Amino acid sequence: MSIMRGFFLVGALLFAGKFGMHEYIRQDAIHQVVVDAYREHAMTSCRSQAGATINPVVWTQPSNVRLAIGKSDLNVQLWQTGHHLWNARYRNAYIYVSVDEPDSQVYCEYDIANDKAWVYQLGSKPQNNQVYLDHRESQQKM
Repeated sequence: MSIMRGFFLVGALLFAGKFGMHEYIRQDAIHQVVVDAYREHAMTSCRSQAGATINPVVWTQPSNVRLAIGKSDLNVQLWQTGHHLWNARYRNAYIYVSVDEPDSQVYCEYDIANDKAWVYQLGSKPQNNQVYLDHRESQQKM
């Protein structure tokens, strides 16, 4: 009886490991496809948002590009589904692009769903909800 239990336990562990590995590979591939699909558009939006303050050439060689789902620094709880920032907090996809300038580090946050970019220098981020409130007000005026 204990031999059968051992075989069952080993089989369950192997299945769980195989399933976990396949899920990890699938999620990684999805992230790579999304980043590759929106990378150039994000770079263009970041370059135009930065304007003349940052050399446009630095955007051609980013030091880091990553994808994130939801914006964790927004103060919206999971159960507040009626909140106007709920989608931004839990559902929208963002591409973060970091570039290294000679005197500072600059990063860009690109919201794929709203086609909007924000450029920040390290240590100079505005209040959490302010950029989203400004964006929402500008969309309501349109």
